[in-house]
Amino acid sequence: MSEHKETNEQKIEKKRQILKDLHKTCLEQSLYYKKRYKRLKRKDDIVDIAHTSLNMSAVALTLSGFAAPPLLIASATCAGLGLVLSQAQKTYNSKVKLSNFNVCISQYDELAREIISVLHRNHMTSKDYQEYIEDINAKLSMIDDSRIL
Repeated sequence: MSEHKETNEQKIEKKRQILKDLHKTCLEQSLYYKKRYKRLKRKDDIVDIAHTSLNMSAVALTLSGFAAPPLLIASATCAGLGLVLSQAQKTYNSKVKLSNFNVCISQYDELAREIISVLHRNHMTSKDYQEYIEDINAKLSMIDDSRIL
């Protein structure tokens, strides 16, 4: 009987280790998406600032261009560059990617907190752990299916 109990405890410990590994994976994925979010956010902010600056310059040059016609050409150039930047930003879909990265970060962080709370429970059986591991794997699959790389 004690041998069976030791093997059961060993099974539980192995499953707890699997949960710890899944927790580590969640934290790593969350950190990965946080880095990607920060990098993309920085680029998106730079494009927004450049677009706004070009549009402001176009307006200023248009108003000044009535006195000096070559400034109208510069105004059209600034407006055209602003349009190209805006279209590139829409084509790259950076706002949607930022939103999806943020959702992935939240989902991985929430799953990591959930795993930690389960690991602190002492009354779970091997079967309970197995069911929970399957549940976590299903949630990870759902996150993987919904994310944008």
